[in-house]
Amino acid sequence: MNKSGIGRPVIASLELTNNGRPVQFVLKTMQEVEAAQQPELHTPHRHNYYTIIWVREGKGRHDIDFRSYEVTDNTLFFISPEQVHNLQMEPGHEGYVMLFTADFVEKNGFQVDWLKESGFFFRCDDVAPLKIPGAEEANTLRQIMHMIEKEYQDRQKFFNEAIVSLLKLFVLECMRIREEYGLIFQERSHAKAQLVKQFKDLLDNKFAQWHKVAEYAAEMHITANYLNEVLSTETGMSAKDFILNRIMLEAKRFATYSNTSAKEVAFELGFDDPAHFSKLFRQHQGKSFTSFRTELQQV
Repeated sequence: MNKSGIGRPVIASLELTNNGRPVQFVLKTMQEVEAAQQPELHTPHRHNYYTIIWVREGKGRHDIDFRSYEVTDNTLFFISPEQVHNLQMEPGHEGYVMLFTADFVEKNGFQVDWLKESGFFFRCDDVAPLKIPGAEEANTLRQIMHMIEKEYQDRQKFFNEAIVSLLKLFVLECMRIREEYGLIFQERSHAKAQLVKQFKDLLDNKFAQWHKVAEYAAEMHITANYLNEVLSTETGMSAKDFILNRIMLEAKRFATYSNTSAKEVAFELGFDDPAHFSKLFRQHQGKSFTSFRTELQQV
């Protein structure tokens, strides 16, 4: 049982707003975002919406969960809900920031599952940024971005539907770039692959509540043994490993980006016994939660 009332995480979690009002889609230049000077944007934070950041010109560093990426001209970053990230740019940069909720794309004719399957957005695995290789590819993406910008500003009839269609076109062009230059995402549609997808989706939503393989298997109407067999065949990992890795991912986020105690983190992640959480963390990381955090602070 998750006892989240015991301690509150201090990682900033941002809702999608524009001028102080809740919205479902925002397109801004990086300069506009910088001018807003929101303190949360300059510290590690997460949000409940999708983000596409296109750095057209500029240098900096982008920390996404536990990986740091060098930012150079014409780099695209795709951030999913709940990922913790922190973008630090040197002066003189320019580009676009596109923000949108899952509800926005779903209600305007676009299945959010397609985004997840595109290979750009987080699915419990690392997703590297996309480097745009040349001027021709950059010009194509910029034309699409300008069309999105025009729809967003003009707000004519059906503009939301148009934005979602153009958003899909933007992601499709990114997929073409990736495949043309050898970074091919192998889409799999057979039954076992669909079970893996279903499990990962459940895991993202239930990792702090369900810690047992049988709980996921029951929801999927299959046996725990079959779920393990499918995951092992398709991914090389057991269901138990997936569950533990997802829990530890969140635990490391707390250690890295918050001051929440190990006991509080244990309750946040659904452990009735903090000692059990501490034992699992030590086994998984080779050190205690406190030591893990202390070493991070010394870097």
